Amino acid sequence: MSVLQVDGLHTYYGESHILHGVSLHVGPGETVALLGRNGAGKTTLIRSIVGFTPPREGRIVFEGDEIHRWPAHRVARRGVALVPQGRRIFAPLSVRENLLLGARADGWTLERVFGLFPRLRERAEQAGGTLSGGEQQMLALGRALLTNGRMLLLDEPSEGLAPLIVREIGRILRALKGERLCILLVEQNYHLALRVADRVYVMNKGQIVYEGTPASLEADEDVKRRYLGVA
Repeated sequence: MSVLQVDGLHTYYGESHILHGVSLHVGPGETVALLGRNGAGKTTLIRSIVGFTPPREGRIVFEGDEIHRWPAHRVARRGVALVPQGRRIFAPLSVRENLLLGARADGWTLERVFGLFPRLRERAEQAGGTLSGGEQQMLALGRALLTNGRMLLLDEPSEGLAPLIVREIGRILRALKGERLCILLVEQNYHLALRVADRVYVMNKGQIVYEGTPASLEADEDVKRRYLGVA
């Protein structure tokens, strides 16, 4: 049984038809990567799942509940945690305050997050806006973990980060896999995604054009060249 099931989504911005019948699923304890070029519709899919841009057609089921007509705050309370594109931390608030904003007491604690991200412990009283890009990404991840959701959606977590920090993000994602957390990872960084994913989808022009394992995608030169620009 899937933890997250997306069936035939059609999502619009005004009259612009962005998602054209998108379907995918994430099973228990799975890390699933969604790859595609800029403008493929990846972020729109994330926005549809969390309730920011509800689909006009199709169905989203999370742990047996149909959530595609729910407001975003209800989706979050149900157990879907988002790490948004661009981090979206609260710059004037301290690291500690950012982390505790949506914290719920069950499983992940502030101490556990500091154990996973030692740099956040060191900067706990600093304003979030003074952190580096990589530290802000860790802060966004830690904030999502403290909501103690059972599904983690990450929208371009490596965007704009130095290669060393991207490797660190990969290490953290592998550690979260060990927690059996369900993860849907939206990425343009092909190599990062394939290192951490159990399965991979590729999007193009609002449609899923490929589904397979990291190994099968790595072997498919046509898909990599046509849809990802990977030689």
